Amino acid sequence: MIGVGERIRRVREERGLSVEEFSRAIGISPKKLEEFEKGISRPCDATLVYIAKRFNVDYKWLASGERETALV
Repeated sequence: MIGVGERIRRVREERGLSVEEFSRAIGISPKKLEEFEKGISRPCDATLVYIAKRFNVDYKWLASGERETALV
């Protein structure tokens, strides 16, 4: 099973966004986003909820990998 950081990267890449563009869209620094994607740190639940709503992905999938698809 892939980690939350890898799922965040998948959302970003599927939308064709750079680290800078995605981090700006969710209101965090590019460095923090890179830490999430590399598994160095984990985003708080509020950040995951915001990503899920902003990019129309399933929160449970994003947070835990549950469910097969990312789409809501």
